Amino acid sequence: MAGNDNKNMVIKALAAENLRLKRENRACLEQSRLFESFLEMVGAVSEENLLRHTMKRTLEITAQLSGAETGSLFLLDESGRVADSLLTRGDVSEDERSTLVGTVLDQGLAGWVRQHKTVGLVADTKTDDRWISLPDQPYTVGSALAVPIVKNRALFGILTLMHPTPGFFSPEAVETVCMTADHMALAIEGARVYIRMERLNRQRREAMTRDLDLARQVQESFLPARMPMIDGYSFAAVNQPALTVGGDFYSFYTLPGKKLGIALGDVSGKGIAASLFMARLSSELQHYAPVFIEPGRLMSKINRVLCKRSQQGMFVTLIYLVVDLKSGIVLFANAGHIPPLLLDGSGVTPMTDNGFKGPPLGIMPDAAYGQESFVLEENANALLLTDGVLEARNPQGGIYGLARFCDDLERLDIRSKGVRSEPDRLIDGILDAVDRFSQGQGVGDDLTLAVIHRIRENRIENKE
Repeated sequence: MAGNDNKNMVIKALAAENLRLKRENRACLEQSRLFESFLEMVGAVSEENLLRHTMKRTLEITAQLSGAETGSLFLLDESGRVADSLLTRGDVSEDERSTLVGTVLDQGLAGWVRQHKTVGLVADTKTDDRWISLPDQPYTVGSALAVPIVKNRALFGILTLMHPTPGFFSPEAVETVCMTADHMALAIEGARVYIRMERLNRQRREAMTRDLDLARQVQESFLPARMPMIDGYSFAAVNQPALTVGGDFYSFYTLPGKKLGIALGDVSGKGIAASLFMARLSSELQHYAPVFIEPGRLMSKINRVLCKRSQQGMFVTLIYLVVDLKSGIVLFANAGHIPPLLLDGSGVTPMTDNGFKGPPLGIMPDAAYGQESFVLEENANALLLTDGVLEARNPQGGIYGLARFCDDLERLDIRSKGVRSEPDRLIDGILDAVDRFSQGQGVGDDLTLAVIHRIRENRIENKE
């Protein structure tokens, strides 16, 4: 007999363990459904509705687990006050919601759970003082189960499940719902964290947009509002930032002795930092250009100033020209930039610096900058550009490059009669050539061009 008793005890223990494992497996499956639902909602539900949808799905799944017909869910903040809620009767006015929540938490089962931080099971609502019937209650409750949702040992929420039949919730149902409570907290807190992160990201994006707009306005204020109006010359320029704010710039400076200074540069990096560095450089050039007429001396001065004040490794490549407007003689100094191109009757010629090219400004305070010269004859152009033009790429990864660019300039002059005498048309032709090469890929860097054209004078010959 003793052997049979022991055998029966083992069978009962195994049956109980099997039942427990089945309940745990079911609970795990429902928890998995809860997290899958949350992941689906993250992509499909708007930020403002995500938490409500997560709460509703949590309530639906736990009701299915326990067999409950109705339920409510309260989420609490760190001080224990209700931060959000789903009521059994559905959507109500804010005043009615506040009254109902206050009543339940002061006198009802949910309030008891909040006070004791343990499961509250009401087998019969008619005989248990912890249950209160609310005014105009549109449903019947015979039994109720309230479960605390705990996160990091703090009460995170209270889930209440209800059924019209007294004694409906079995110990097994209570155990199953309690097993899922921790996972409810994870899913709901996941929704809260996601919402907070989305709001922070949106605020950052909005702040960045405001900063970029402000920096763009600063940058645009330092670019010339109009081209110089000078007898015997015409000018054109274009600036296309790769981002909202770029680091390319150009400017013109009226100098003593009927001379004109032209600067075109490319600040390292992009965005706000490049724009602000460019603004400071433009201010320094505006101040020193009338003082240091020779390009080499001006470059050396600006370089020392920038090296003294430069931060975070910012530097700039720069080409600076001084045009004698009477003779057409152009002096230029180069700080690590693409040399100017001369477009005249003999074709397209890069103006080499014969070893006088110095490093970018803002790196080496004692760097020396020499200068070179060329003559801008009548009906000729001097073209300045940044590397955004030459570094344009096509879909195959090919780079535009200086040689291809010069060839396109030659073909452009043959194809479009008189294009060289109209700087605006010349720039439009260059932009079209870059676009044809890149096949709609756009440019990965800021793109800036400036053209100085010396107009051919109309002369009347004397005939004897």
